[in-house]
Amino acid sequence: MNKMGMIIVSCSLFCAATCSDAGEFEQRAGSNHLSNQVRSSVNRLKSFSDESVLKQYAPDPQREKELQRLLPNYQVIKKGTSSRDVRDRAIGRLRKTQLTKSGRQTSNHVIENLSLFRRLPEIRFEVNPETYDYFVGHPDVVVSLWQAMGISAMKLQQTGPFKYEMDNNDGTRSEMFYLRKSKSTNIIYCRGDFKSPLLKKPITGSGVLCLHSKFEKQKDGTVFVRHSADVFITFPSTAIETAAKVISPVSNYISDRNFQEISLFMHTISLTMARQPGWLQQMANRLQNVHPDRSRELREIILNNYKANQNRLATRWDGFDRPAM
Repeated sequence: MNKMGMIIVSCSLFCAATCSDAGEFEQRAGSNHLSNQVRSSVNRLKSFSDESVLKQYAPDPQREKELQRLLPNYQVIKKGTSSRDVRDRAIGRLRKTQLTKSGRQTSNHVIENLSLFRRLPEIRFEVNPETYDYFVGHPDVVVSLWQAMGISAMKLQQTGPFKYEMDNNDGTRSEMFYLRKSKSTNIIYCRGDFKSPLLKKPITGSGVLCLHSKFEKQKDGTVFVRHSADVFITFPSTAIETAAKVISPVSNYISDRNFQEISLFMHTISLTMARQPGWLQQMANRLQNVHPDRSRELREIILNNYKANQNRLATRWDGFDRPAM
């Protein structure tokens, strides 16, 4: 079972980030600079097919300090955890969430046969709300955007109104279904086969990811989102569950880091739309394996983000005293 795939769907491109100054994004930066900024975060995403990450998965305090310095509008509020208390509260929250009858049956099956739980880090960052909502609701656009940039071979295709199929090109394949879509809560069910170099055979499993988001508007008009996600996973046998628990220290670290990188990517993409939209407009024209309307929709999102930022800047300047004539 690939946690990264579940995260990508929920964050959907979230699909975003890089090490640039989020407070005052370099407006003079050229398209090459911006594209490198975006690519850097996607390239930092890890899966179990990358054996190097299995040897080096210790936290990097120096990198965390550097991110805080370079990205004042991006912050990890809380670290990820698998504590029993957090798990019990997360289950209670999921049970209270309104779902369809089939959605409730699906989520109940997972939590009643729970093998692994993870509360991913809580992260707060500046982002355009429309951009955030669109990518969360259209993960296929996120993956297609990565392909257009030449930085990912992952395949994610929409096969139904709320269904997606993913091929991670490492032996991991899965199906994903939205059980709930809203501005504050998105719940995704995933099932499939996951391959790891630590295991002789692929692991079959299923899980539910609950993405919780809250927007905060500042006095200057900028908007921040504060989000986290609860991951519930079940396996069909005790043997598979035991194998998964053996590598859980690595899988937890990878899941936490990927969630942070995806959030960073979203943060940077939103800033790029607002200040240097031309390059992303070109990328939007190159989308493949998505509904024909997606390119047009993405171009509109980019333009709306840019206009919103220009209006915000204009309002800020209007607040200054006019020079004496």
